[in-house]
Amino acid sequence: MHTMSSKNQRAEKVVKGGKNDTIVQKNTVSNLLNRSIKFRKSRYVDQKFELFKKKFAPVNGISGVVHATSAYDNISAGGDNVADQVDANGFTRPSKVLFAKDKLNSGWNDIHPVGSGLKDLGQLSSLNAVLQVLTYTPALANYMLNRTHSANCTIQDYCFVCAVEEHIRTALKGSPYALQPRVFVGKLKKMSQGSNKDAFDVWKYFIEQIQSFLLSEKRSKDKLVQETTALYQIFGGYIQKKLECPSCNKFENVYDSFLDLSLDLTQCSTVERCLTKHFKQQVLAFKECSSCQHEGNQKGTQSIYKSPMTLALQLRRFNTDADTTKINKFVKFDESMDIKRVITENETVNTKYNLYAAIVHTGQTINDGHYKAYVKSSNGIWYCMDNDNVQVVSVKRLLEEKPYMLFYNTSPVIVKRSKKPVTTATLKKQEIETKPENEVEEEEEEEEEEDIKEISDDIIVPQIDNQQEEKELESLRLKQAMEEVSTKEKVENAAAIVVDHNENMKSKREKLGALIEKESLQSKSAEVKGALLSKTPNNQFQDDISTWDEDVGTNTDKRNQVLKQIKPKRKRVDMYDLDYDRGKVKKVKNKQEDKFNKPNLFQITAEMKQSKKSKKYHK
Repeated sequence: MHTMSSKNQRAEKVVKGGKNDTIVQKNTVSNLLNRSIKFRKSRYVDQKFELFKKKFAPVNGISGVVHATSAYDNISAGGDNVADQVDANGFTRPSKVLFAKDKLNSGWNDIHPVGSGLKDLGQLSSLNAVLQVLTYTPALANYMLNRTHSANCTIQDYCFVCAVEEHIRTALKGSPYALQPRVFVGKLKKMSQGSNKDAFDVWKYFIEQIQSFLLSEKRSKDKLVQETTALYQIFGGYIQKKLECPSCNKFENVYDSFLDLSLDLTQCSTVERCLTKHFKQQVLAFKECSSCQHEGNQKGTQSIYKSPMTLALQLRRFNTDADTTKINKFVKFDESMDIKRVITENETVNTKYNLYAAIVHTGQTINDGHYKAYVKSSNGIWYCMDNDNVQVVSVKRLLEEKPYMLFYNTSPVIVKRSKKPVTTATLKKQEIETKPENEVEEEEEEEEEEDIKEISDDIIVPQIDNQQEEKELESLRLKQAMEEVSTKEKVENAAAIVVDHNENMKSKREKLGALIEKESLQSKSAEVKGALLSKTPNNQFQDDISTWDEDVGTNTDKRNQVLKQIKPKRKRVDMYDLDYDRGKVKKVKNKQEDKFNKPNLFQITAEMKQSKKSKKYHK
């Protein structure tokens, strides 16, 4: 009975969850519910589920998709909504951003020394010009100098972006020796399209290689995502083509990305007109209408929908056909340019650009020509990079060139430094300087009380940041000061000594003597001079200086002695130089007049040989 009762008690404890049993404590419901469960993010990506999230939007407007809202333009704060990926004009934003645009700066982060020139390896001045432009592109240089790519690069073999990064870092160190871009010379020989003699083809090759190596790690098949690399964030933009369907007459917007623009200059005199003419041309596109499903050619207009941070322009000076002659036409271009005319209506994007580099071609054909680059360094000075020759140039000389490529960038966002706030106390101190002394003494006590109140209440007058207002205020103060001076009576100084330029020399000397005498009587300059000279021993200015205006007394003797000391001693005449000046007699050998009477050795030997032959013959 005792054993049965103990078993029952243990069973009741198991059911009730007794505290004395450790096994029962682990398996109770309360302990199981109170445990913390840690979730780990899965590394597996379900492609079907990702596509499903892109295709459908949830009813409540919230999905699990996280967008990089800070890295792309015009993505709203509610960027988690899939429907927000398409804006009102039909432009589709990328679902993911590979590199944030807000991490780039169109201006220089630091001031660097002027880079070195480049050796011309195999008549490739086009390569040197393109490399100099890439080196002095501020946004790209900042990106490369920070080692943003090389620090995360996983390519084991040769990486083109790492090679460009190393070249830019080496060039901006300011080496006095010219660099040799051997790494890129071999790559240019493998160009599949274009010629390495054309700077624009070399530029496109560099852009393609940089983009392909930046995408080699991301492995994204989405075209919009591929267009969010650091290269596209610097040079990339979007063109809007507004096409009209000929069947239903409905408009549809199509967007194409671009990294550079090629302009025709045959009928334009300025670069801005070339750009305007390029976007005024009617475009054709073969596509299917989304409204009526009509398939065919559609006509429309084009404009820039998203302006790039850096705008690269090519002026087509060479024909694409077999004719390689150059269009040697001068096209006016300015240091600043506004592209507002070619921007899509109602779009708020960057329209003002500043020139920072240019590539100029000299020569008549593309094969026998030469390229040089004009770049604006981080110190704001223009330089001409002609292979290994680097020299400072003026903006005037640059604007007189006939460029082949032009490079503009937007103005950097300047962060205003915090200036010291201007309080009312400081403003009143400035007013005290213009007030009379008697008014200042009466207002000192009141100002001290007001200053204490102002400091306690932290009342700060807003600072004037507008330079135009400051200039107007300064001109107003100057005008008031001039009016006050003009109202005062002019009082002539009777004690002043006035010298007129029409006076004779005698009166000028007399007034000069009077001025010296007056200065010695009234001023203390002579005493100060004597005190200063007495402190320095063996001073050459201690003795009085006498004048030689009149040849009287000891002055003439002193002058003669000094002139005798200054007069150089007579140089001893060198007999050799004297003989040389007279003309040396050339030693000529005596003419041998009897040389024709002497026997000729050649004739004697010939006669001896002839006599020996004759003796043998007679024998």
